[in-house]
Amino acid sequence: MGNILKKLFGQAFPAEGMAAPGEVVPASGSPEAVLQGIKGMLLPVTTAYRIQYSKNGATPKGVFWSNADNVRKRFEILCRVFDPEDIARGEASIIDLGCGYGALYDYLKAHPVMHGGEYRGYDICESLLDACKTRIKDPRASFYLNMHATRPADYSIVSGTFNLKMDANEADWLTYTQISLKALWAQTDKAMAFNMLDIADAAPMDGLYYADPQVFEAFCRGNLSDNVTLVSGYELPDFTIYVRR
Repeated sequence: MGNILKKLFGQAFPAEGMAAPGEVVPASGSPEAVLQGIKGMLLPVTTAYRIQYSKNGATPKGVFWSNADNVRKRFEILCRVFDPEDIARGEASIIDLGCGYGALYDYLKAHPVMHGGEYRGYDICESLLDACKTRIKDPRASFYLNMHATRPADYSIVSGTFNLKMDANEADWLTYTQISLKALWAQTDKAMAFNMLDIADAAPMDGLYYADPQVFEAFCRGNLSDNVTLVSGYELPDFTIYVRR
């Protein structure tokens, strides 16, 4: 997969080639072109989610989360990215990249920012999207089978989407996450929030991707915006980053 990803990356960013671990993704080119070309690397991930969901249904365990309390705490931290003016107005458009069975929408549906808002969930696992469409009938919500957002929104949120890498190469996964964030930022009008498992976790598990928060903070500052906030130390094995315009 490494050679294939290098080739595809070179097509999208011909002057630069593939980013080495810890380096930033070049600022030119088309991230979407690369994302479409590396779907094969994500097939084991999609399969794992489909099997897990078939066993556990629309629950945190159905998407490899530990429990509902931790999920809610992550959502609460991510949603601090909303501007107080949008909350007061009760209106914003929100992208959820890697929406799973729609747990973030379950949290957001009563949030003040969604009173007159719009939510768009994207995922690459069709069975999870089918569950969303069956379970969630709110006209404010819509769901799409895609690995990147196709229309702009005020805010973008990514919760746990980059955690499960299965047997993917570490360097390839780093490049994939950076390209995904770059593509998402291009569709984000106001601010983006994402979380990742922290490389400092004392009990890492096989098949998961653990990121260096300083590497991703530097990536965001170098490629997306200089308005970046890193949040960590909240008694979960991950960190959260806010990127604002």
